[in-house]
Amino acid sequence: MKKYILSGILIFVAASIFAQVRIDTPALVSPTNNKTNVMPDTVLNWNPVIGAVTYQFQLAQDQAFSTIVIDSVTDLSAVKTQYLTFNFMYYWRVRAYDALGTPSFWSATWNFTTFEKIELNKPSTNTGGYEADVVLKWKDRISAVLISGVEHYDIQIDVDPGFGTPHLKEFTTNGSTYQKAMDQLLFGTTYHWRARARHASDASEWSAVWNFTTLDMVDLKKPNNNSVDQALNVDLRWDELSGFKKFDYQVDVHENFSTPTTYITELTTVPAEDLKYGTQYFWRMRGRHDNDTTDWSVAWNFTTAAKVNLTSPAEGVDSVALKPQLKWSQIQGTTGYEVEYSSDVAFAGSVINQIAADDATVPFYNVLYALDAGTMYYWRVRAFTEIDTSDYSTVGTFVTMPATGINDDFFGKSSLCIYPNPANNMINIRLNTKETVNVDFEIIDLVGQAVISRPLQFRAGIAVQQILLNEISNGVYMVKFIKEDAIYTSKLIINK
Repeated sequence: MKKYILSGILIFVAASIFAQVRIDTPALVSPTNNKTNVMPDTVLNWNPVIGAVTYQFQLAQDQAFSTIVIDSVTDLSAVKTQYLTFNFMYYWRVRAYDALGTPSFWSATWNFTTFEKIELNKPSTNTGGYEADVVLKWKDRISAVLISGVEHYDIQIDVDPGFGTPHLKEFTTNGSTYQKAMDQLLFGTTYHWRARARHASDASEWSAVWNFTTLDMVDLKKPNNNSVDQALNVDLRWDELSGFKKFDYQVDVHENFSTPTTYITELTTVPAEDLKYGTQYFWRMRGRHDNDTTDWSVAWNFTTAAKVNLTSPAEGVDSVALKPQLKWSQIQGTTGYEVEYSSDVAFAGSVINQIAADDATVPFYNVLYALDAGTMYYWRVRAFTEIDTSDYSTVGTFVTMPATGINDDFFGKSSLCIYPNPANNMINIRLNTKETVNVDFEIIDLVGQAVISRPLQFRAGIAVQQILLNEISNGVYMVKFIKEDAIYTSKLIINK
């Protein structure tokens, strides 16, 4: 009897000792229990156990672990999964083994659910005005967690939300790409699209279906609608959009485009061609690619310049140089200008000259032969191309300066000297006279503008008047003295 009692005590003690040396049970860390939107290659982590040599890890499709997906042994405290089924709840647990191969108790059983579907990003649903090569984008994360464990994305796009028409397009990208550029979609069409993630063992559910609408026409930009005084080669410009291969544009003098001239280009800005002066034009455009063509844009109109405007000499100015430079406004796209001037208001016996136009230079004409001194002249200009001639400008007038040395006895027997000449910042006017002389004094530039004008008085004897030239630019000028009805002129050169 004592032997039995002793044996029982030894067995109890041995069992107690064995129970005391069993290593600790691992504590699970992540993904946290009941976690959702987990990646199909998630890493399962647990706290390492002191004395543990290996760990047995089990992943199952049910809480009873009757359908085990993974049952493996590792010496690490984490296991990375792969190819888990999308939108599925998994259960997992871990136990540790010591050096003698003695296992711990199983950890608590936790569960997690892989993500169901991805989310779309752009273009925003129910929006419009997109090019035919719009880029479809989807998000690279689920609930702020970067997507991983995905090898491909599938994209479907169709004109019907059921994705069953002949227009259905299907694409596949790799798992590190989150966008797909479309090519040559139909214009003015509503498209529906969706995407899903996929790996070697499964595909996620399709995303929500979004839709967008492609543009049905292109907007015109320049010249502004109803604009006037436009150049003959005015730039026609429309929106710079992608997804087009060519553009058709039409120009017509009729609003209904009954007699249009049609052009084809790959550009979005083109110079107008073969326009006439003072004419209203209507224009429109459309874009196209291999599969479709947009509607015509809203028609705009502009009117070309009818004539040039004279600018110099200023209207009615007197004392203009005998070989003046005539200037006028530019009409770009012009081939040349015809300049006409005469001392007769009806332009009888007029001088006519033609000069070539240059869009980069303000047009001008230098009169080659001296005009009659002290004479009223009339002048006008018109522009021309190979196919048209503009109206004449408004007639301009100017009066030439009197000839140098008119009235040689202007100062009587007096002696006049203007120095220095060439001058710098000032000139001296010295007059040796026997009596006081009062004159009006002017310095006039070559286009007849008075840059200095003032009265001067020279007292009997040798009198000197000083004139400052600080505000006058370098050039050739005429000095003019006026006394009653008499005029005396002399040339002055300023070179600072």
